[in-house]
Amino acid sequence: MAGGPHAQFVPCMTCMWEERAITKATRISEGIENDHYVCEKGHQFGIDYDHGGPPSEPQWPPKQELIDAIAKSDG
Repeated sequence: MAGGPHAQFVPCMTCMWEERAITKATRISEGIENDHYVCEKGHQFGIDYDHGGPPSEPQWPPKQELIDAIAKSDG
């Protein structure tokens, strides 16, 4: 139960950093320390929850602060 119930859906890390887009990713496997995800565009990635622990609030939909930060980083 790495990310727990609040990490079933997360923003795609690949879309955020490479495409400057917010795309929903779904957990495809849940481990002890990390979870693996696939987004609606097919990107696969993992998130390590070993050090920070599972999130205390839902990760989807993303907070407005994250949306604003991605928008500002474009260009």
